[in-house]
Amino acid sequence: MNVVCRLGRLLSRRRRALGLLVAVSAGFGAGGKWLLNSNPFPLEKLRALPQSAVLYDHGGRVISRSLGIDEQWRLPISSQDMSPWLAHATVAVEDERFASHPGVDLLAVGRASLQNVFAGRVVSGASTLDMQLCRMLDPRPRTLWVKLSESARAWQADHFLTKEEVLRAYLNLAPYGGNLQGVEAASIRYFGKPAAELTLPESALLAGIPQSPSRLRPDRFPKAAKKRRDKVLLRMLAEGMIEHGTALDAMAEPIRLEPSALSGSSARHFVIDALGLRPSGGRTFLNLSLQHEVERLAKEQLDGLPFGTDAAVVVIDIETGGLVAMVGGTDFRNPSGGQVNAAKAWRSPGSTLKTFVYATAATERRLDENTILLDQAESFAGWIPANFEGTFSGEVTAGDALRSSLNLPAIQVCREVGAAKSAGIAEACGVRFRGDPVGRGGLAFVLGAVETNLIDLTNAYATLGRKGVRRTLRYFIDDPIREASVLDVRICSWLDGELSSRRLPSLAFRNLSEESIPWFMRKTGTSSGRRDAWAIGHNGRYAVGVWVGRLSGMGDQAYVGSRSAEPLLARIFDLAHVRRMDAPRDPLPWVVENPISLPRKDRLSIERPESGSVFRRVGDGFEIRPKANRTGELFWFLDGRSLNFEESRRTMVGAGHHELLCLTAKGEFALSRFRVH
Repeated sequence: MNVVCRLGRLLSRRRRALGLLVAVSAGFGAGGKWLLNSNPFPLEKLRALPQSAVLYDHGGRVISRSLGIDEQWRLPISSQDMSPWLAHATVAVEDERFASHPGVDLLAVGRASLQNVFAGRVVSGASTLDMQLCRMLDPRPRTLWVKLSESARAWQADHFLTKEEVLRAYLNLAPYGGNLQGVEAASIRYFGKPAAELTLPESALLAGIPQSPSRLRPDRFPKAAKKRRDKVLLRMLAEGMIEHGTALDAMAEPIRLEPSALSGSSARHFVIDALGLRPSGGRTFLNLSLQHEVERLAKEQLDGLPFGTDAAVVVIDIETGGLVAMVGGTDFRNPSGGQVNAAKAWRSPGSTLKTFVYATAATERRLDENTILLDQAESFAGWIPANFEGTFSGEVTAGDALRSSLNLPAIQVCREVGAAKSAGIAEACGVRFRGDPVGRGGLAFVLGAVETNLIDLTNAYATLGRKGVRRTLRYFIDDPIREASVLDVRICSWLDGELSSRRLPSLAFRNLSEESIPWFMRKTGTSSGRRDAWAIGHNGRYAVGVWVGRLSGMGDQAYVGSRSAEPLLARIFDLAHVRRMDAPRDPLPWVVENPISLPRKDRLSIERPESGSVFRRVGDGFEIRPKANRTGELFWFLDGRSLNFEESRRTMVGAGHHELLCLTAKGEFALSRFRVH
């Protein structure tokens, strides 16, 4: 009786299975036109899936990849970018009649239905690649009606898409374990290479994973993955896709994984900036080879510098305005500020702004290289600046003053042309300031009493390299070009000559002959308190900016532009694909119409000891006999201490640096700085 009942139930299941097969066939035959027109295949879902952002360098090399907004690694590629073995292996194991069925394999449906009926449970499926694609686009619980809906959608997919498009879409969306979707992400993660380079065994391994991604991950379950791989290879053999010997050789190969990070670790600060501008990624101007060389040189520069010192570098292609290298810091993983982009940090630029002050005066025809300026102590509304070395040179040419980075002549020039105009020229060239540069710095603007950043300052020097044409900085190849002419070409050529590496040799090339030194122009800078060391310039092809210091702002005697930043700049300009050996032509002259006026020579001054003098101590000290160019009532101060009548005639000083101040009753003053050793 039990046997009879079982046979009855079995026949009933057969009839239901055959009925389902007939119903499906009839449905496609009778309602096909209605299915296509009333509810079309959702191609927009296929296009709208979030993708991982990928950044490429100028040559198409991958800089970085990042997760999609749904926290999945999804890197869609074309069929041409996939190994041919991938397609063969996937079709063999997932859908052997893929090339011939209309999205739904009715033979497979019938076979699976009968097998499941006879077994009394689900032992076989009939999902085609089309159906699986539809399931990935619209995942739902697997019920009978959902299967029927997927079948209808699969038929639509086969109608709206070519077989190649269906297979490509499947391989780009299939799950491969964890948050890996698509063969490109899986290939890079498991094998450290793109899907185009996959071998037959590797392709078979990946083709088998989507059946059960969590149980067949090769990095966690290598035995199960290999067993599945070999099954795929046998299916390929059975379908005539590979020879018997080829199958055996592939099955004999062990699983060799070379795990690779998908995100990448190059140019981390650049990546953050670029994705902030364009979250979808794209092709950038970055040159990975140059980036790696600059990173290496920046790290080497820190050897011998105080603990906690960091460096930032910016390299801009002058012709395109593209950012080709950027080092925001030498160790991104450093918990003490490593992720801070020093190339964009607001810092005092020191004397690097003097270039634009002299450019302003030249633009207004107030000076040329031979214009005489006066380098001597002077008060500017109670502010008494000094040169870096603490000495004064008297009368100097504008060219010498600029090359020597003398403070007093630069301040005099800035006073004559106006700090607002000087700041305006700098801004026109590309410098951005934090706040009002004139309101914050006044005449001290010329010495860096304002804040800017390395990336903008370097772009301003790129303007000089373009002979006065400013371009907005570009990250991506397809960024629009925005430019404006802001400086006379003759002024830019003059600055090139005055600040030339041939005329002002670098410490990095002190043992080389002039003809062996690569040509570039540059200006160094040191901020107040020696908190920032700068070196910025160009060679007509690239503009390079270097900053050295501590992100904390703590100063150090080592942070001098010409000593700690300029050698790195010179080494970058000496790189093979950056170097330029030919010097530009001499600039064309211009007429100085209203020369910078010198300070009055009849003003109060100290004749003895002359400012900048150095004396040798004899015995307990050195006797000075102060003398001014005026007679009458004078008040003398030595190192801030008032001198009485006798001391003002002669007094002893010990070793060290000293300041002697002379005042008149009308408030005129003169200052002498000298040293005794």
